[in-house]
Parts: sequence; C-alpha cells; structure tokens
Amino acid sequence: MSKKKPFNELETKTKVVVISSLSFIILLGLALVLGVLFLGMVGLFQVLGVTYESNRSLILFGVLVFVIGAFFEILSKLFISISIRSNFIRSQRVRVKIAVDLLVTWTAIYIVDEIVASVTMHFWSQWIFAFLLVALDYAFDDRKLKQKKLA
Repeated sequence: MSKKKPFNELETKTKVVVISSLSFIILLGLALVLGVLFLGMVGLFQVLGVTYESNRSLILFGVLVFVIGAFFEILSKLFISISIRSNFIRSQRVRVKIAVDLLVTWTAIYIVDEIVASVTMHFWSQWIFAFLLVALDYAFDDRKLKQKKLA
C-alpha cells in the first residue's frame, strides 16, 4: 500500500507534471468559455445583420463593450440608488431601474460602435443587443437573489 505524500515532498519531475496538467486544464476551460462567448457573439451578430471586417475587430468590440460598459454600469448604479430614494412605488422603481440600465447599456454599445469603425451596427440592432445584455444581466441577478434567499 502506498502512502500519499504532501506536494512539497514530491520529486521535481512529478511536481512539473502536476503543475503542467493543472495549468492545461485551467487554460482549456478558459479557452472553452471564451470560445463559446466569441461564437455566440458571431452568431448573434449574423442574426442582427452586423457587419465586421475581421475577428480581431469583433474581439476588440467585445472587450471595449465590457470595459466601457463597466464604467457606465458604475454611473448607472449611482443614478439608480439616488433615484430610488424618491417616493416611487415598487413597480415604478423596477421600471426606472430597467429603463436606466437599458439606456446606459445602449449608450456604451453606441460609443463602442462609433470607436470601432470596422464593426457596423444598425440603430435597431444596437437596441436589440442592449436589450439582450440587460435581460442576461437581470437573469443572472435573479439567480443570485434566489440563492441568497435559499441560504
């Protein structure tokens, strides 16, 4: 029967194999997730009629939407927290929050579309893309809220 040794007592060759294997598994998982996101964006853009010159411009578009969207998201949260303190009914608060999130997301997409000249989106496809991003955001937020309620 073999006894299990702690990692620091293993041979150097074994440590290299373990670290290389774990690194490969992590990189493979990351590549899979990013690949699914990229191919999903390519498919969505084809459905929406968005034209782009190269995959590099599409990746740049996605990264800039994420970065600029994160900046606008902070401003959105600030505005929503200030506006919700007003005397709104709960249903009005939800409507205001959705409207602000949709407007802020569309603004980020519009700015990125203007910056990245090699990606061309129609006005209506910008709004559909913004609506889908906001819907995904709310879908994942609802899951987080339900998990907190269950815990």
